[in-house]
Amino acid sequence: MRSVGPGTGRGRLREPSDALMARGIAVSSRSFRSVELPGFRARPRRARPGAGSTRGNGKWRLLAMLFLICGVAYGATVGGQTGQLVDKAASGVEAIAVAAGFGVKRITVEGQEHTTDAEITKALEAGPATMMLAFDTGAAKARLEQVSWIRHAQVMRLLPSTLQVVVEERVPFAIWQTGGQTFVVDAEGAVLAPATREAYAALPLVVGEGAQKNASALFETLAPYTDLKQRLAAALRVGDRRWTLKLASGLEIMLPDDGVAQALDALTALDRDRGLLGRDIAAVDLRLADRVSVRLRGGNTVSAGVPGAEALPQDVPTATTKQAPPKGST
Repeated sequence: MRSVGPGTGRGRLREPSDALMARGIAVSSRSFRSVELPGFRARPRRARPGAGSTRGNGKWRLLAMLFLICGVAYGATVGGQTGQLVDKAASGVEAIAVAAGFGVKRITVEGQEHTTDAEITKALEAGPATMMLAFDTGAAKARLEQVSWIRHAQVMRLLPSTLQVVVEERVPFAIWQTGGQTFVVDAEGAVLAPATREAYAALPLVVGEGAQKNASALFETLAPYTDLKQRLAAALRVGDRRWTLKLASGLEIMLPDDGVAQALDALTALDRDRGLLGRDIAAVDLRLADRVSVRLRGGNTVSAGVPGAEALPQDVPTATTKQAPPKGST
């Protein structure tokens, strides 16, 4: 037993070290002081690292901790609170990480032209309280690619607190008018946004059901016919099977279901030889393979391209469908 000397305040051993060691009490070679407070037992001195007692105590502490954890987990499982505990633990970890500087503080975007900041922020679902390490970039990429303007997206974490977003936007191809509304669409027919004709005056106008999906193929066919394209005001999709071209002069050119290039070649030859497109006519019918029919402003129909051919009857079948077009159809 050690005591505190009233004069010096330094401890003095009443028993020699050899006697204490003989009783199984470890004694340091240096002097130490210890004070016993009434009602508390003196704590044993912490053993040195590597000592056998440390290994034994460490094992018991580990077993006690595992037993406690198992008990808590069992109680949570029986009580149906496992999910709540996991959620609380995860929330706590996220809060600690964010407080340590691993929250989303900055978002950089590349390739953005038409997509709004609000659309990108909403799709990312990230904010100052979002932990960087737990942020799902794959899910964010999928959400971004659901935005109408975005074709492809890439999301990267730049630790500690920056999200880098790279987007490839869709390219406006045409203005599609349907049901009294107009939309800007890309070459694949994807609707990008409502739009006014004036806002995209340089884009071609396509009208009717299915026009947005077939516009790319039509204008690819029209590419060599530059003079005709320059005169074009709109392309009307008829029955989602063929096109009627409406020129700025008001002239309508009715194209066949297929064989469009051959029909346009015939039209080009007639315009070159007879100046057909510059005449005061209402419509040119190219739906038949063996003749070109012209409807005058007064309503009369005459045939061109085959000398002596009669006017095209309304019930003559088209060259491709082999069925008569309905009366009054365009």
